[in-house]
Amino acid sequence: MRRLFPLLIAAFAGQLLLAQSHTEAKALLQEATKTMKAYPALEISFTYTFENTRVEPPIKQEQKGTLALQGENYRLKTDLLEQLRVGNKLYNIYHEDEEVQVNTYEESDEAGLSPARILSFYEKGYSYKMGGQETVNGRSIQYVILKPTASEEIDKIMIGIDAQSKEVYSMKQWGTNGTVTTLVVTKLVKNAKWPANQFKFVKADYPGYYISE
Repeated sequence: MRRLFPLLIAAFAGQLLLAQSHTEAKALLQEATKTMKAYPALEISFTYTFENTRVEPPIKQEQKGTLALQGENYRLKTDLLEQLRVGNKLYNIYHEDEEVQVNTYEESDEAGLSPARILSFYEKGYSYKMGGQETVNGRSIQYVILKPTASEEIDKIMIGIDAQSKEVYSMKQWGTNGTVTTLVVTKLVKNAKWPANQFKFVKADYPGYYISE
């Protein structure tokens, strides 16, 4: 009994620490989301890395891109693809092939890191805990670890948040198949200036493209 009592106290204290970490992590994610959604015209420049060292030969791909967000709509541009969401329409624009694929946007098809859910994907299906903290280029970055409650594809996700500005700095996802996807924000514009058709699909802008609807 004398040994059991301290063990019970230790176990209880451990549960309290886990609960506290969960609460702090979720509150920080919510604060970051609130901060970035408050920007009237948000544009993010980023680097994107995809790698898998479990395969032979190992894979490592790097891209740069921009993501413009306004409400539920977005325009994503990378070296290989331009993607535009307008309401319930999703346009995948392949400039090299001069082709535009038009689909109905389904939020249920999105998983893990994706442009549409970059500020809200954590709200359902994850548990949270505080991670480590480090200084990157003079900025104090606090990490939050997310574990999916039910996923055969995602092992965990780590979100880096600037402790002062409460802006998202990085997102890193580990797949159960060995893939590691990393997105690092290199520039964030809070009040971007866009052309009038930034969140519209104008066929005349793609002369000669095959458009499949």
